[in-house]
Amino acid sequence: MNRINLAAENKSRFSTAVTGLLAVLLVICVVYDPSEAFKASGQGLTIWWRVVFPALLPFVVLSQMLIAGGFAHGLGFLLEPFTRRLLGLPGTFGWLLPLGMTAGFPAAAEAAATLYKQGRISAHEAERITGASHYCSPMLIVVVIGAGFLGRPELGLLLLGIHWAAGIAAGFTMHVFTPSHATKEQADAVVLTGPNHSRLRVAIRHMERARQEDGRSFGKLLGDSVTTGVQTLMIIGGYMLIFAVIIHVILQALPGQIIPVVVKNLLEVHLGTYAMSQTSSLAIPPVILAAMLSASLGWSGLCAYLQVRAVLGPAGIRERSFLVNRLLHGAYAYIITLLSWKPLSTWLPGSLPAYAENKGYALWSDTPTAWLPNWSLAIGVMEWQFWMLGLLTLGILAIAYVWRRSSEH
Repeated sequence: MNRINLAAENKSRFSTAVTGLLAVLLVICVVYDPSEAFKASGQGLTIWWRVVFPALLPFVVLSQMLIAGGFAHGLGFLLEPFTRRLLGLPGTFGWLLPLGMTAGFPAAAEAAATLYKQGRISAHEAERITGASHYCSPMLIVVVIGAGFLGRPELGLLLLGIHWAAGIAAGFTMHVFTPSHATKEQADAVVLTGPNHSRLRVAIRHMERARQEDGRSFGKLLGDSVTTGVQTLMIIGGYMLIFAVIIHVILQALPGQIIPVVVKNLLEVHLGTYAMSQTSSLAIPPVILAAMLSASLGWSGLCAYLQVRAVLGPAGIRERSFLVNRLLHGAYAYIITLLSWKPLSTWLPGSLPAYAENKGYALWSDTPTAWLPNWSLAIGVMEWQFWMLGLLTLGILAIAYVWRRSSEH
């Protein structure tokens, strides 16, 4: 008990130190240059409103409603043997993985925290699921980076595929080196499954039981889900504004061109990838630049880590393995890009374009907002994301079914 209290006290001190440091940095930046701080905050707000908000809010609301309605629990029961054997994670990971891949961070973290509060998964599993389901939004990678920053939508699709493959590889590596623990769902699967109980029928019982335990009407559930989604997005927006101001002011004191790009990518993924896409004057080989973009997306920035921490912290879930997963994700993305670039360059002729020739932006101009999607494009991308979420979920179900049939024979 003393160890638990000591760990909680140390975590509280660390959180206080990080919060205090961010507050001090923000005040210094605003006092140092108020006009530039105001411009930077406006740019951070624009990125949040035109990229993060439309890409994330519908999926957070949908996830909360599906969890309360029992869908995640029923699907988790069906997928439990497959996900437990492959990644050492509960079956609900089969829903949270497609959610994270299509909605982007921190949608999976929000869903994992909800499942932990319901007692469906342990804190250790919630921590691991969050790390393995943490992906950048397809809207950011394909539309903003590929079509907007680079002028090549097909390159955005390539980066998205590498991003997904590297994330799965990182999750599998964490499974190999991290012990897993049995859950209540796994125990129920053993007890309730027998010769007279098909898995589909028992999965429906799990859905019904979860819905009854929640007990909220549809109107109440919809209101609570929207409230939770908006609160989460407000936290994300606050972090993005703070980091936009801090980055903009700090970079004015940094020399050269390489150091500002590195700092941006370490701190915030949207501004970091934009700065990296404007570095054609540095004569970096296209393959190295693509690998650096992939690594930046895998790491996703300190701002993303704090967003996830803000979701998991109040629920009492640690995020230590989350940081390890981010490092692995970035490293795998870098390596996969280097290995696949030469064979894929024949399919994607021209490699990376000279994407800074006609844009007229300086390296640290912090003005990627001109290349952000408008609302009509954002709505179209949302429809594409919903289709992708459904197809990925059905794909995982199909793979689990084939795996089960092959294991029976």
